[in-house]
Amino acid sequence: MTTCTEKHTEFQPADEQWKCPKCQNTNERIGDSGFFIDEGPNPDCELLHDEDYIVCNKCKSSWKGKKLAGLMAKALNLEKCPHCKGTGFVAKPAS
Repeated sequence: MTTCTEKHTEFQPADEQWKCPKCQNTNERIGDSGFFIDEGPNPDCELLHDEDYIVCNKCKSSWKGKKLAGLMAKALNLEKCPHCKGTGFVAKPAS
């Protein structure tokens, strides 16, 4: 396996977290109703890149990878982990 040298998003959503932030569509649907990475700097890399272009054919929305990762982390109520110098994400403490 080759190492990807492209810039990856800070938050990497797990498969079960991969949902359209507008309509909750998943990548399990194919064809006209899919939510997927349409274009990206390295199609062989499974990680989300800052410059990936993600589309949802169900609600007709699109995002760059960096923006989408931020929206997903916010929707999941996650923040950068203060104990690992921001390299992971954890649930935000209750206010």
